[in-house]
Formats: sequence, C-alpha cells, structure tokens
Amino acid sequence: MKKKTNSGEETIKSIRRNSAYNSSRTLVLIFCVVLGLSMLATAYWLSQNLPQNAQIAVLFIAVLMGVLSGVNLFHFLHAHYDQSDALIQVAKFQERSLKHRNNALSLVEKIREEVDEENQQEQKVRAFVQDETMESIEKPSEEENQ
Repeated sequence: MKKKTNSGEETIKSIRRNSAYNSSRTLVLIFCVVLGLSMLATAYWLSQNLPQNAQIAVLFIAVLMGVLSGVNLFHFLHAHYDQSDALIQVAKFQERSLKHRNNALSLVEKIREEVDEENQQEQKVRAFVQDETMESIEKPSEEENQ
C-alpha cells in the first residue's frame, strides 16, 4: 500500500523552490537603492546643459522620484515575499493539522482495538461462567437421577 503524501510538505517545498526566499529580500533592497541612484545619475546627466537653478530643481525632483519609486517597489516586493511567507505558514499549519489528525486517528484505532479485545475477553468470561453454571445445574440433576 502506497503511503499518502502530505500536501503540506509538498506546498512548502514548492514555495521554497519557486521563490528565492532567503536572498530575494537582500536583492530587492540592493535593486531599489540602485534604481534610486540611477534615476539621480540620469537626471544629473540630462540636466548638465540647463542653468543652475533648473539643474537643482531637476535633481531635487529626481531624488524625490528615485526615493519614491524605490520605496514603492521595495514595499511591493516585500509584500510579495510576505505573501510567500504566509503561504509557507499556511502549509506548515496544514502539515501540523494533518499530523495531529493522523495521530488522533491512530489513537482512535488503538482505543478501538483495545475495546474490541476487552469485549472479546468479556464474552469469553461470560461464556465460561455460563458453561460453569450449566455444568453446576446439570450435575445435581445427574446426581438426582442416580
């Protein structure tokens, strides 16, 4: 008989396999910082021919846009990885509940077997007692016949 696979374990393995979970958060942070700095560098390169007041305004806007886009992307990707983490937690709870369910089922089976054994022993005792009472009832009648 083939052992039934645990769907919780399979879910955990697939989530961890499909998401680069441990290194992804560090890579997201590095990518967001690089995104913000690249926006600032591009704005600086494009604004070199502008007058100084306009260049400062463009750089200020680039800093704001770089920071906002980096922070938004960072939070979005962290939410994605938190969702993966939540799926992992759900899979772990599912695995635990299946394990507890299997433990409970095995306990019920053991109790059922013990109850069946007790019933069989009681039936044997009853049968033995009935046999003895029948013998005791039959013995006096045999003595009376003699």
